[in-house]
Amino acid sequence: MLKRINEIFITDNRIFGLDLMRFIAIILVVMAHMRWMIEALPRPIKMIFSGSGILGVELFFVLSGYLIGGILLKQFEKNNNQLNFAIIKNFWIRRWLRTLPNYYLILLVYIVLNYSVLPDSLWRYFLFLQNIWNTPNPFFEESWSLCIEEISYLISPLILAGMAFLFKSSTIKNQSVFLLVSIILIIVVTGLRAFYANNFLPANYNWAHDFREVGLIRLDAIYYGFVVAYIAANYQNFFTKIALPAFIIGVIGICLLMFFQKNITYNQPTILINTFFTTVLSIAIAFIIPYLSLLKSFKYKIVAKIITAVSIISYSLYLINNGVVGKMFWDLSNKGEGWSVAMATSMYILYWVISLGLSTLIFVFFEKPITDLRNKFK
Repeated sequence: MLKRINEIFITDNRIFGLDLMRFIAIILVVMAHMRWMIEALPRPIKMIFSGSGILGVELFFVLSGYLIGGILLKQFEKNNNQLNFAIIKNFWIRRWLRTLPNYYLILLVYIVLNYSVLPDSLWRYFLFLQNIWNTPNPFFEESWSLCIEEISYLISPLILAGMAFLFKSSTIKNQSVFLLVSIILIIVVTGLRAFYANNFLPANYNWAHDFREVGLIRLDAIYYGFVVAYIAANYQNFFTKIALPAFIIGVIGICLLMFFQKNITYNQPTILINTFFTTVLSIAIAFIIPYLSLLKSFKYKIVAKIITAVSIISYSLYLINNGVVGKMFWDLSNKGEGWSVAMATSMYILYWVISLGLSTLIFVFFEKPITDLRNKFK
C-alpha cells in the first residue's frame, strides 16, 4: 500500500508548471467551498484562505482544453489531418476511462448520502445533462463543470472530423482546420452566452450559480485551451519566445479581473459583461500556459513532490471536498456555529487531512487502476 501511495510523489516525466496550475486550481476551489469553516478566524487570515472557486474552475477548464486539445490534435495530424470513427471511439474510451468511473462512484455516494431528498431530475446526472441549458440543482453541484468538459469531449472530435471532411478539397490547409474549428466553436458559444444572458436570466439572479454554471454557454473556456495547444504544436519557436511576456500579461489580467470580479459580476451585470467576462478571463489564463508548460521541474524537490501529489489526486479531491467531506463537517458541527479560533483552526486542519487522505485512497485503489486500462487503447 505504501509503495502505491509513494508512486503519487514521483515527479519524473511530468511537467511541473502544469501540475502547479492544477494544484493552484484545486486549492482555490476547496478553500472557496470551505469558507464557512474559517468564519471565526481573524479577517486577514480569512482573506488569505478564502480561495476563489470561480478562478479555480476556470483554470481547470482552460488547462483541460490545452491537454485534451493537444491529444486530439496529435491524433488528427497523425491520421493525415483526418479523423475516422475508430480514432474518435478510441479517444472517447480513453477520456471516459479517466473521468467516468470516479464520477459515477461519487455520484452513487451522493445518492446514498442524500437518499431522502433526491432531485426529480436525477437521471440527468447519469448523462451529464444536469445543467446543459439550465441552472444546476444544489444536489452534487460540483458536477456542473464536469458536464461542460464531458460535452466538449463528446462533440469536439465529431465536429473536427466533419469540418476536416468538408474542407478536404478546399484551399484551406488541412492542418489549419483544427484551429478553425476551435475559433468557430468559441464564436458560436460566445454568441449562445449573449443569447442566454438576454433571454433566459430571471430578474434577480446569482451570477456565479444561475449564469456561470450553465453548460452550453461555457464550452468556449475549453476551446481557448485548444487554440493554445495548436500554437504550441505548430509554432514552437513563437510559443517559446512569447512564453514569459505572455505569462506576465496573463497574471496581471487574472489579478485585475479577480480583484474587480465581485463588483463586475454580482451587481446584476449587463449583457456585455455577462458575455465577455469569462471570455477575457479564459484568454488571460491561456496566456499563462506557454510559460508553465515549459517549466519542466522545480529545484525544491520536496515542494515539487507535494504539488505534484495534490495535482495528481485533484480530480478525486474536487469530487469529494464539498458534498462528501464538507457535508460531514457541516452536519456534525451545526454549520460551525459557536466555534472559537482554536476550534475553527483545528477543524479546518482536520478537514484537509481527511480530504487529502480520502482522495489519495480513492486515487490509489480506484482511479489509477481503472485509468491504467487506457493503455489498451493507445
